[in-house]
Amino acid sequence: MGRISENLNKSRSIINEFLHIGYAKWDDLIARLENFETKNLNELEDEQLWTFLLRCGYAASGADGVQLLSELLTGEKVSRKSDRKIWFEVLPIPPRENEGNTHLDLAIGDISLRDRTCSGIVLSCTENPWVCFCEMKWNADISTTVSYDVTRNQLIRVIENAICFQSRQNQYADAIYVTMVTPAIFNPSSRKSRLYQYKFEEYSCNASMILSDIQDCALCENKSFPGWKYPTDLVQRISCLKLNWISFEQLFENLLPSVLKDDLSCFWNKYRKKG
Repeated sequence: MGRISENLNKSRSIINEFLHIGYAKWDDLIARLENFETKNLNELEDEQLWTFLLRCGYAASGADGVQLLSELLTGEKVSRKSDRKIWFEVLPIPPRENEGNTHLDLAIGDISLRDRTCSGIVLSCTENPWVCFCEMKWNADISTTVSYDVTRNQLIRVIENAICFQSRQNQYADAIYVTMVTPAIFNPSSRKSRLYQYKFEEYSCNASMILSDIQDCALCENKSFPGWKYPTDLVQRISCLKLNWISFEQLFENLLPSVLKDDLSCFWNKYRKKG
């Protein structure tokens, strides 16, 4: 197995056709991989690097890889577009005035850049748009550190961002997916040790809990973006939502043939979470 950092750099032009990197930096990510590869460690515990490697693996397979990843993350057959990308570390417009941007680990679907920056995203104005926002966790749990509302958790923030996600013309997605990606040992149905296991189960079983956790927070529509509107019917927006969970293991095992697949599979088998 060659160094994965070197092989990523060699394949960068292929990858970047189908992967958009937002506020993260390619060179910084590669430098962190190089640093890891020089050490004699048994496990890579960097959640962002595992996410980056996965996205590069699917992007290296072109439009077929993006489509397969879309279906794995949503759990459904979704519409196909040959120019669809994988969006890594990007920022939707936050729905609340008092909250900063929600940093999305990954997004996929009908998405466009909202301005000249490389991180901000909006919904593409198209027929029957769909979007999937992903929260990736390795060993960490979801955050509960929201300064103005101590009862608010990271998963409900991602969900609210997803149901509020809109185009410049205030078009909302017809289908919304929010997907947790974790090691298989943290499957929501297994022995629970993470808050997101409880909240995912709660939200999946009872959509009214999603509405309750949103409405329990003092709504303060973000007025910083002219033309952006908070949905008037949250119940209708929540009815378009599907929650999904998939493991890092499943995603690495389903990589399509590409210039990176063999090296990524070897790297995964060598440095993945054991147990």
